[in-house]
Amino acid sequence: MAPISPHLQIYRPFLTMVFSISSRIGVIAFAFSLPFFAIWLGSLNFLPQLNQVLTLLINLLPIKLIFVFWFFIFNHHLLNGFKYFLWSFSIGMDLKNVYLVTYLILVANIIMTLIFTWMIF
Repeated sequence: MAPISPHLQIYRPFLTMVFSISSRIGVIAFAFSLPFFAIWLGSLNFLPQLNQVLTLLINLLPIKLIFVFWFFIFNHHLLNGFKYFLWSFSIGMDLKNVYLVTYLILVANIIMTLIFTWMIF
């Protein structure tokens, strides 16, 4: 029996849909990483030995790649926040501007992430 209402499976993926889905997946990854970030920040002041161990771990390539992914997610949400702020005032809500701003966010996110990657490597 066919579903009564359309489901995501029948739609061809488009950029704004991919952004929305990736945002939800990114939030989950972001939420799981925040306790580790809090432990690292806490170790800066209270546990100098743990901070030394964490500093050694942070310099490993897989951990740096996790930081790059984390920064990409952070930028994604930061830049989308500006888009939603504009939408709060009904600015740029026509389809042409929605796609234009989405592409600009994607390009800005990639540029910001590449700069961050260059800085940590």
